[in-house]
Formats: sequence, C-alpha cells, structure tokens
Amino acid sequence: MATTTTPPASAAPRSHATTDRRHRFVHAVAFEWIKVRTIRSTWWTLFAAAFITVGVAVLAGGHAHRGESAAGVLGEIYVGLPLGQLAICLFGVLAATSEYGTGSIRSTFTAVPHRPRLLAAKALVVFAVSLVTGLLISFATYGAGSLSLGTGVAHPALSDGAVLRAVIGAGCYLGVLGVLALALGLVLRASAGGITAAVSVTFILPIVFRMIGDIGRPLLKWWPTEAGQQILRVLPSPDRLGPLPGLGYFAALTLVALVGATVMVNRRDA
Repeated sequence: MATTTTPPASAAPRSHATTDRRHRFVHAVAFEWIKVRTIRSTWWTLFAAAFITVGVAVLAGGHAHRGESAAGVLGEIYVGLPLGQLAICLFGVLAATSEYGTGSIRSTFTAVPHRPRLLAAKALVVFAVSLVTGLLISFATYGAGSLSLGTGVAHPALSDGAVLRAVIGAGCYLGVLGVLALALGLVLRASAGGITAAVSVTFILPIVFRMIGDIGRPLLKWWPTEAGQQILRVLPSPDRLGPLPGLGYFAALTLVALVGATVMVNRRDA
C-alpha cells in the first residue's frame, strides 16, 4: 500500500515570519529616513560644517611649511575636522531627542511598536547619513587642502595607502560617532543633556586627560573617541592603539552603548 509524506508544517510559517520581520524592518528604516530627510535644520547643520571644514583646510594648506612631512601636511589640512565632529554629534543627538522634545515619540512607538527594531532602523539611518556626510567632508577637505598647498610643500598623495586609509577612515569615524551620539541622546532624552554629553565625550574629557600628564596617558589610549581618531594618523603613534584596531575598538564600544540605550528605552515609558 502506497504511503504519502507531507512536508513539515512549520517550514512555511517560519519562512513567512522571517519575511514579515524583514519587511517590517525595511518599513521602519523608510519611516526613519523620511523623518530625517524632512528636518531642514539637520541638512543646514551638516552643510555648514562641511563648508567651514573645507574652508579651514584651504587656509591651513596655504600656510603649510616646506620641509614638513606628508603626514604632517595631512594633519594640518584636517585641522578643521572637529567642526565636522561637532555637526555629527548634533545630528546624532537630535535624531533621538527631537522626538522626545515634541512628544512625537509616542506616535513613533505607535507606528513601530517593536522598539528594538525601531532603534535599529534609526541607528542604521543615522550611521548611513553620518558616514556619507563624513566621506564627503573628508574627501572635500583633502581635495581643497591639497589644491591650496604651496610650491615645494610635501603632497600627501592618495596613491599612498596610509593616506588613503586616513581619508576614508575619517568618514568611517564620523559614521560611528553619529551612532554614539544617537545612543547618548536615547539615554538622556533631552537635547541639552545629550549634546553636552556628546561634546564632553568627544572634546572636553580628552583635553582634561592631556592636562593631567602621565595619569591621563593610559586613559587617552583607551578612550573611545581618541582610539577611533587614530584612523586619521598616517604614521601610527607608538603609545596609542593602531589605526584599524582603534577604529574597531571605538565601533565595538559604540555598539555596546547602543545596545544599552536600546535596553533602557525598551524598559521605560515614552
């Protein structure tokens, strides 16, 4: 007597559930992108930072000295990059806190009830915008600064792998920095507090560590943003993490911060 077999009943539902989760995540990403795209202040802030950073690069390149190494010249060209960092910090923090300030976060949680999925989508959008903006700022800074170099000044060429790594790495660093600022904004939920925390982490505390001498040296080595900024060095510093390990360390700690922020948001009321 012939027998028939039937496929496991759970296969189709499992495949359907996976497809449904993927569709919902794509919907959440599109939802977050629309919100970011429609905030004019975001784009004006990023544009202003890019314009000023490139302008500073032109001035710095024009005053670069003969006899200075290509690595030193690149460092002078990128002297205005902190302005780009500040803009990315503002963008990342406001991507979280602007909704808390207006109360629209409740509508957002209603539209996408699964908070971890929503925050993952928000982080992806913030990272993408910060990364693209960072790369544009970095290459524009390099190009404008290089064109302004005087005769006889060493030219940091992109054919040099270390220079290319530094230029691309600057954009990657800013991409990760945007996510860190987002995590701080999600934890603090207030624009003033989030911006203060981001500026403190990126600028103020590293300055304090430098002021306290030998005690601050190991703190600088392992401080997240300082480690990430090593990707900008053509010649690695012997007392710091290497360029790629430093950026990887910064990215890993940023991911930990984002996961922690997600847990906090998921547990508390809007």
